[in-house]
Amino acid sequence: MPFSTAGLTNMLAEVANQAEVTKVERLHGGLATTTFGVDTTSGSFVVKIFRPTDDRAPMEWERLNFAQRVDVPVPEPIRLDADGRWFGSPALVMTRLSGHGNVHPPDLDHWLQQIAHALATVHATDTADASGPLLPPDHWGNRELDRLQGPSNSALVHRALEALRQHRPDPTAGTTLMHGDYHPGNLLWRDGMLTGVIDWNGARLGSRWFDLAYCRADVAALFGLPAARRLTSHYVASSGATPTNLPVFDLMCGVAARRWAGKLWLPGYQQQGCTDTPRQVAARITPFLRQALAELGA
Repeated sequence: MPFSTAGLTNMLAEVANQAEVTKVERLHGGLATTTFGVDTTSGSFVVKIFRPTDDRAPMEWERLNFAQRVDVPVPEPIRLDADGRWFGSPALVMTRLSGHGNVHPPDLDHWLQQIAHALATVHATDTADASGPLLPPDHWGNRELDRLQGPSNSALVHRALEALRQHRPDPTAGTTLMHGDYHPGNLLWRDGMLTGVIDWNGARLGSRWFDLAYCRADVAALFGLPAARRLTSHYVASSGATPTNLPVFDLMCGVAARRWAGKLWLPGYQQQGCTDTPRQVAARITPFLRQALAELGA
């Protein structure tokens, strides 16, 4: 994905005319896009460049615009280049929020409390007039489960997949605005306080309990099952909602974490200072899956 001086100049001519660039840095962590931070004399921006054949830039643009109604710090959309005029690939520009990733909180419980409260705030967002990319898919079937299949699944993962076939998740349980990719890697912090929620490319209407389980799986992978339980306690306290289908969503997200965390997720966390190995992450996911199976009697 090219990021050229000429492309940057053309971009700035549209979004910040006469601004001078003071710093450009690659922002790590994204799997499907290349992202840069650009500091200029008129402000700081984030530029997200998609693959040439990726047609999801307009969808992310719409989702980010809708997310402006969320009562947490969210990047503001500035300009969409769906045709690749700047860099030869679709791109979008947004404001850059203050803060950085933090996977070494000095106070784990306070960190979890802030994560839970921000998620509950996202889920309290008014979803009136949600349309287009915000609407959920009209199916939930074997394709979603087939994606969790792996070439060398363990006996535990086979049990989890079989339980998912017996206890299908209800994607409408507790329908709210979902972030869709809510995990510690998509949160920004400064001086121990949460300063932003980023990467709204998966935002849509769906189950709050999937969103929570998705974050629970990452928290369990990083800090173990007790931390995932504390996250849930804080979320219930902040939202006032009673968990529905949470063990089923835990199985979905836990199997995904077991399959992909070591190869896809962990490198992003390592760029934020995490020193765990894939083996350590897998070992922490095991009790997470076993708890969900026990709660389902599977």
